[in-house]
Amino acid sequence: MATVSLIRTGNDLYRGLTGVIDGTGEEVVRAGDTVLIKPNLVEPKAADSGDITTPGLIEAVARYCLDRGAGRVIIGEGPSYYQPESDLRKCFTRTGVSRVAERLGIDWVLFDEHAYRTFRGVPDCPPEFRVTEYVFNCDCLINLPVLKTHFQTTVTLAMKNLKGCLKREDKPQFHRVNLAQAVVALNRIIRPTINIIDGTPEVIGSIGNTGRRRAGAGLLIASTDIVAADAVGCALMGIDPAEVDTVALGARAGLGESDLTRMTIVGEEVKCLEFRVALPREHLRQSFPGLEIIGAEQACSGCLIPLISSLRLLGESGKRLRKPFHVYVGEEPRGYGGEAYLRVGDCALGDDGEVPHAVSGCPPDTKTLLRRLAEAMVD
Repeated sequence: MATVSLIRTGNDLYRGLTGVIDGTGEEVVRAGDTVLIKPNLVEPKAADSGDITTPGLIEAVARYCLDRGAGRVIIGEGPSYYQPESDLRKCFTRTGVSRVAERLGIDWVLFDEHAYRTFRGVPDCPPEFRVTEYVFNCDCLINLPVLKTHFQTTVTLAMKNLKGCLKREDKPQFHRVNLAQAVVALNRIIRPTINIIDGTPEVIGSIGNTGRRRAGAGLLIASTDIVAADAVGCALMGIDPAEVDTVALGARAGLGESDLTRMTIVGEEVKCLEFRVALPREHLRQSFPGLEIIGAEQACSGCLIPLISSLRLLGESGKRLRKPFHVYVGEEPRGYGGEAYLRVGDCALGDDGEVPHAVSGCPPDTKTLLRRLAEAMVD
């Protein structure tokens, strides 16, 4: 039976971390181990944004490993495809994670600057993709995602966090197949030693950052069962795990347990901590009832992050659509029609080149996209 540890950290994050790991009943780090800590550093966001794993928790995990005699501790990440290649290191430097590593005398690595292992012919995945060698060359892999929602997959927790181990150029390819199935297949290849979900921020982040402030911040979830960890994360946010494809498919594939009644949850009770989040799709429907985003299932974060972020900014500034409006993203979205539409990103343009209702680029320029969307709105 899967065991999931759920605690409030209180004012002592290190003590809380130790407690949540002890609650799993597992010896995670042994003397001499090479430990890879894989946080979510998707963008160079603020520590308390809810969009990235908090540097304070990353530091606590690294200290935990060192205190238990780890021979080498590495913090490694491959940030979002949305980030220009020249900005990838900023996901470590601007967030303060590089300073954490310097303080502790450990390494931080941008996966994109190092070797990858190539996989071909993996069912449910693109024909070819590459995974960082770091996940295969460590004794202990600590998967350290943050508790947040996602426009395409509803949540992005422990299972989807492993997508950061892919080569940057290969990440969009996972969106051109069934993303949830591809994430599950990736989880068969990369098997973390333990998964610790960071619920310490006061904001639930998401693609586009449509999170809401909430009561009960300061939570940690830990389990060696990656599906069970995600299922508890879903339940805490008021989301039925059975409705989340990565969780349901992961359980079906034998990667773990998704049914909360069939796992041992130690520490806090989920029902006492549960809260309700506004999912990104719900938030957009409320702000822009006449908006339809077509092709989102096939679009990668390169287009979706600037699109959803721009719409959020416009919605918060009181903008509303003049009339029903279609946004086309992803590879070959279904047919265009009417005057009120915008194609976003090179994939949506296809072979048409420069067209009047389009923002080109891979990824598209955020300022241009914001301006073009604003043209379709009124105060």
